[in-house]
Amino acid sequence: TRTAPCGGATGVAAAVGAAAQARRHKEEGNAALQAGKHAEAARLYGKAIECDPTDPVYHSNRSAAFAALHRFAAALADADEAARLRPGWAKAHVRRGAALMALGRLEEAQRAYGRAAALEPGNAQLRQLASEAEEAATAGRGG
Repeated sequence: TRTAPCGGATGVAAAVGAAAQARRHKEEGNAALQAGKHAEAARLYGKAIECDPTDPVYHSNRSAAFAALHRFAAALADADEAARLRPGWAKAHVRRGAALMALGRLEEAQRAYGRAAALEPGNAQLRQLASEAEEAATAGRGG
């Protein structure tokens, strides 16, 4: 039998309890992030992920916390996981784009932002991010 990561019990009741605990950790992480306590936020989002690794929001939020800490490789890893879990979620691709830009991987960032913009074609902010990434990638190629 598999042991649940949040409390050790298994079964439906344990799964429901783990999901509730994950949400609580996420809410605490959100408060820490808003207070500028980025390391604490990353730790709390990590606890949420331990309770429910299938929720892309927890990975996305930890990606934002890692980015605020300038831990861009970790931010990218979480953004990648969020995009893997929910490929049609524009925000996951925005997080990927931001981490890739910070890592200097401009063409990949352009593709990530482009994917986000394609998922939400009416979102002018996403189109702007894609355009800025394209300009940076072009400049980076000497073009």
